[in-house]
Amino acid sequence: MGKKSRLASGFGVVAAGVALLGAATGVAGAERALTAPEQAFVSYLQGRGELLTDQDQQLAAIDVGKADCAAIASGMTKEQLSEQLPGGAAEKEEAVLFLDAATAPGSLCG
Repeated sequence: MGKKSRLASGFGVVAAGVALLGAATGVAGAERALTAPEQAFVSYLQGRGELLTDQDQQLAAIDVGKADCAAIASGMTKEQLSEQLPGGAAEKEEAVLFLDAATAPGSLCG
């Protein structure tokens, strides 16, 4: 049984608020197709039990992965990033999963 990503669900709440604001103002957000690296990232997470069922959750997770890629591009190693992760054991485990997904072959950092 999968689990809902806490990182992605937090971003999903923000995305839902933006969508509600857009609906209230008459500006609707358009769904977009995921790029191949984004799809590889999402598939990696889903294959390991993350429940990213709607596009807002997927895009929020992708934002987390892209932040990991930016940190790596700035010179940080994957190990350094792993050591700096905040939170308890469950949060760190999930953040490492996102980092692994972002750095998987063909994924976001590819």
